[in-house]
Amino acid sequence: MVDLSDLLDCLRANPVFAELKTWALEELLDAANLRTVPAEGAIVRQGDDADCFGVLSSGRAKMVQVTLEGRQVLLRYLVAGQEFGLIAVLPGNTYPVTIEAVEECQVLYWPGPALADAFVRHPQIALNALRIMVIRNQELQARYRELVTDRVEQRLARALVRLASVAGVPDEQGTLIALPLSREDLAEMIGTTLYTVSRTLSHWEQLGFVATGRERIVVSATAELEKIAGEAESVPVSCVAPCALVEMLTAARKTSA
Repeated sequence: MVDLSDLLDCLRANPVFAELKTWALEELLDAANLRTVPAEGAIVRQGDDADCFGVLSSGRAKMVQVTLEGRQVLLRYLVAGQEFGLIAVLPGNTYPVTIEAVEECQVLYWPGPALADAFVRHPQIALNALRIMVIRNQELQARYRELVTDRVEQRLARALVRLASVAGVPDEQGTLIALPLSREDLAEMIGTTLYTVSRTLSHWEQLGFVATGRERIVVSATAELEKIAGEAESVPVSCVAPCALVEMLTAARKTSA
């Protein structure tokens, strides 16, 4: 049985609902629908009407996009507490990606009109949403600059450090990225080739920086990877979000190393 206090805590921690009073969060929770999505089930589908905004209250999901050639490309992962679908507040749009549950997920949904009404009833939500979109745009620009100016090793190290910070769990070898992450996935995420990622990870494994297995990566020397990554523009992890990265990653495939 779902604990309502846990759902309230989930909303309270999400940047969309920052600074709202408890009574307002309770009102918003009353307007939401809670849905269980099984592993490999679709939370939203690319091309469908963007008619719902949602927050993962538990579980993990992956965001993929199908190209015009029919190739499915991993864009990023979502973890519990992250939102998707702010675009639903504007009628007439479609989802640019598919979000698929990696494991069973609990998802809070609000229909687009309910989100629009929340913007009116609680102006703070509209301000928060604007802030998030500004941050996403800054993140998009920063990642694109990285793609154009940084070496592949820097981009890969930065991606692993970020993933470990968002989805890392303690492991006897270091910090396990608790996501089914293949080398091809990493190549797509940073805009390079599978060969380059495999070669780099193999070298880092020899140095003891990482430990890898089938869809398994452990960061064993975070400090060393941070040195390789170099300085990155600071963007709040909780606001670094999903859909805005699609354009950047599409561009990455066109200019990959």
